[in-house]
Amino acid sequence: MGRRKRLPDDAEPITIYLTPEDQMILQTIRLRRKKRSAGRESPSEIVSDGLRTIFTDHEHLTHDRIAELLKVEDAETPTRKIKIFPKTP
Repeated sequence: MGRRKRLPDDAEPITIYLTPEDQMILQTIRLRRKKRSAGRESPSEIVSDGLRTIFTDHEHLTHDRIAELLKVEDAETPTRKIKIFPKTP
């Protein structure tokens, strides 16, 4: 049996650069979560949790507002300006 998939299907890889101090902080959070069996201990999950905390606590945006920002309106089907010429014999 393989590992449980922990990332959503729409997750995309990105590159971030961390200082040694930042790496130590990330590793400490990971180990503390693992020790208390809190789950969400992968680096991606930890960074995601941190970004959500900043967004909600410091930028004062709710999860509903986040979903609203990501909502995509259905675009109307563009009308095509195609002129059809009759066939000439």
